[in-house]
Amino acid sequence: MTFPDLAVNLVYTVLCLVPGFVSLQVVTHTTDLDPELSEFEKSTWSLLGSGVSLSVTYFLYVAWRGLTTGEFALVRPLDIGWVELVAAYPLLLVVAVLVGYVSAKLLGRAQGSLASTRPETSR
Repeated sequence: MTFPDLAVNLVYTVLCLVPGFVSLQVVTHTTDLDPELSEFEKSTWSLLGSGVSLSVTYFLYVAWRGLTTGEFALVRPLDIGWVELVAAYPLLLVVAVLVGYVSAKLLGRAQGSLASTRPETSR
């Protein structure tokens, strides 16, 4: 039994958006930031997190293939089937957590440097 192409594309889309939501949750839980984000802003930051997580995972794959085959190419064709997706998805989620953690640390550092450069007002 095969699924219609639309259903398969919907499943791929949902699975590719989840890493961004994971990254956003890691950022909000790791920092003391409690942003009041609208649904649009959450979706936008999640799309950005998914894009970064997918890109990092892809370049890890490219580096791994380059090391194992000895042929270094920045762009490699990638045709992922269901079995490969199931095998690679936990790695993608780990990368998403790492992207969220690094982003949270960078935001915390930027927030700390902004707070130290603000002039204090006396009353």
